[in-house]
Amino acid sequence: MNITETTVADNNRYYGKCWWCISLLVALCLVVAQLSARETRISAVSTLLADGVYRIGAHVDFEFNETLHDALHNGVPLVIELRIEVLRERRWLWAELVAELRQRFELQFHALSRRYLVSNYSTGVQRSFSTMDDALEYIGNVDELPLIDANLLEPHQAYTVRMRADLDVESLPTPVRLWAYLGSAWSLKGDWYQWLLQP
Repeated sequence: MNITETTVADNNRYYGKCWWCISLLVALCLVVAQLSARETRISAVSTLLADGVYRIGAHVDFEFNETLHDALHNGVPLVIELRIEVLRERRWLWAELVAELRQRFELQFHALSRRYLVSNYSTGVQRSFSTMDDALEYIGNVDELPLIDANLLEPHQAYTVRMRADLDVESLPTPVRLWAYLGSAWSLKGDWYQWLLQP
């Protein structure tokens, strides 16, 4: 074996070790990102028919990870979106979307006053809170929210209501948005919570 062959073999071993190290590092980053993510939990769901309109109630528990917590306290406003859908179940086809409702709230931290401000995009109302937990409690308290007119539902049909909460990545400032697309730590990891609606 000459010097050139030895050098090529050594280089191959070196690059093979580098790729292995890089792969291990990427895998560890993904594991850490998954561990740092938190999940939203939806509970206390109720459906009420009043004055011909179905209204829903629910409670959403938010648990911010370190990334979202630090971003909020460093001046990045976070827009949380509650998305609610009514689906009509069909025997041979996928479910049909009958109605969709989105509630959007902007949460920001005011450094001078040390207060948390919540703006409801639907009503235009802004509230101020002394703690982040109180602000998130306000956002997660869904109380008799009008969902769909009963006349739009067909009798003897099966309907499902589903709800989820997540961070609106598109509303983030551009430099932060680029990072958000690359990491799961910028998600609230909320799965759909669903229940039956009987007309």
